[in-house]
Amino acid sequence: MGKSLRKIKREREKTSSPFHPEVMKAWNRGFDAGAKRQNELDTQLMLEWLGKLEEIPGIGGKTAWKIREHFLEFMRERREPNDLYFAPSENTQ
Repeated sequence: MGKSLRKIKREREKTSSPFHPEVMKAWNRGFDAGAKRQNELDTQLMLEWLGKLEEIPGIGGKTAWKIREHFLEFMRERREPNDLYFAPSENTQ
């Protein structure tokens, strides 16, 4: 979950809702499902873009590979502990 989504969630937890608790639970499940789906779509789009780096004039195979490695390392460092989407595989380090 991104920084802004965490902020929204914290703000949401601070205020009491005039809605029925069951309605709020359903809304929260929908919000979380939407955030998860958005994360999946963003990741898919980014991976698609990374797959087409060689099509950019001036970027060859070596440079494209370095960019991909840099991006994946950045994502591994930034991932949240409970987010398994970018978890390093068992085969690495």
